[in-house]
Amino acid sequence: MKQWLITWFEAARAPFLIVSVLPCLLGGVVAYARGSFDTLILVLATVGIVMAHSAGDFVDDYFDFKKGNLGNKVQQFHDSPLIDGKVSPRQVVIAIVLCLAVSFAAGVVLFIKVGYPVLILVAAGLVAVFFYTSPPLQLNYRGLGETVLILAFGPMIVFGVWYVLTRRVDLEPLLLSLVPGIFTMNVGIVSNTFDYHDDLRSGKRTLSVRFGQAAALRIIAATSGAAYLCIMLGAAFGVIPVWTLLVLLTVPLAVDMLHHAGRYADERHYTRAMGRVITLSSVATLLLIAAYLLEIRLA
Repeated sequence: MKQWLITWFEAARAPFLIVSVLPCLLGGVVAYARGSFDTLILVLATVGIVMAHSAGDFVDDYFDFKKGNLGNKVQQFHDSPLIDGKVSPRQVVIAIVLCLAVSFAAGVVLFIKVGYPVLILVAAGLVAVFFYTSPPLQLNYRGLGETVLILAFGPMIVFGVWYVLTRRVDLEPLLLSLVPGIFTMNVGIVSNTFDYHDDLRSGKRTLSVRFGQAAALRIIAATSGAAYLCIMLGAAFGVIPVWTLLVLLTVPLAVDMLHHAGRYADERHYTRAMGRVITLSSVATLLLIAAYLLEIRLA
């Protein structure tokens, strides 16, 4: 049983699920700070989103494995059990169905409680889950994978959770959503920068493949700077609380991440770069959550 749990923990990329859990909590705490909150709705939204995220990871691994691209990633940050046969493609399909079933059930209850806007959010999520890697769209193979990541883990989650809790459209959650969205997108770009040669052979047109690894690194630096700038401008103009400037504490981590990502020619830096970019995404989002908790506590 212990080995079975470990295997499926790896297959589900469980540590990566934090990048969908934290944006859910951010959307929830912002809604709470603005006087609209329902614990059941937040729990349902979080469960539905995290299960959809897990399904998407399974779909990604399944089709990469079928195309022979996943096998090139041994020794890297995520070693799927599909590579060494610990799980079979059929078992992964079953896992996809189970995750989607739980996500769908949560969506049905949210639809009953919130109404038709939930259908739009669910439809957008399904496109990201099914077609990030799978045919016929194969967004990640057509050069749109990074765009999907920034939308899926930024506005779609933070604003989506905010909306089902408040039923309002507002600039505040959209602005905040850029932080987890951009930093999670950069998780993908860092990984793809080290995967450049594998992706080139398999026809996956990532930013690194289209523009080169050095250009991808400049994109990471520029988008990270844009995320910090958005928070500074939002705080300066009173759109978001001044406490959100706590996110600037992660600047040294961002610099260290860029240092290791810039050593993409040496795979020994892969794990360090990935560890730092995932930590950056998580810590930055946690600091935004802490900023709103401070505002609530001091109000």
